[in-house]
Amino acid sequence: MSINSVNWQLIGHANNVIAMTALDETLYAATSENKLWVRVAIRGDINWQVIGHANNVVAMAAMDEKLYAATSEDQLWIRAIVTEDRGWQAITVANNIVTMTAMDGKLYAVSSDDKFWVRDGRVDLNWKQIGRGISVISLAATNNQLYAVTFDHKLWQVNLTSDGIKWQEIGHANNVVAMAGMDGKLYAATSDHQLWCWTIDSEV
Repeated sequence: MSINSVNWQLIGHANNVIAMTALDETLYAATSENKLWVRVAIRGDINWQVIGHANNVVAMAAMDEKLYAATSEDQLWIRAIVTEDRGWQAITVANNIVTMTAMDGKLYAVSSDDKFWVRDGRVDLNWKQIGRGISVISLAATNNQLYAVTFDHKLWQVNLTSDGIKWQEIGHANNVVAMAGMDGKLYAATSDHQLWCWTIDSEV
């Protein structure tokens, strides 16, 4: 994959998004108004639907029909993926987490001190540090591959190896504030309230 191969396509709006995740052809977003929104992940500017609250959420992930949220109070919360306003359940700490994603049954996160963490989705397990970040602002995963956006607007492929975390720059990600991955695609919400999509498989 060449460094200039990333071709983002505008597919809609994403107003005031703080965190975003994806599961089962659906995008979920937490906004600065502490609301949880959902929309189908198709190309086209369709409306988001509010499905509940997401108070002080700074990062989100989805797996096993559940949403996970890290909050500014350093808590990790979980709720079922349903279209009505369900309560969140606190399951553990999530200290200084700025971004989070799910892959292969695990949660991956980067904290504000640039540490890279992993934990199982179960309630009773602690986070384990597996390396360092590089000023990451957003993580996403699709097809068992991690991706990251950094503060300098770069998009990276993140490879977990026996020798540590390897970072490969693959393109640009201008003004991205939240990212999600699903079915060989990356979705990005930007600071100017737009929603973008990149189909990875077509350009690898």
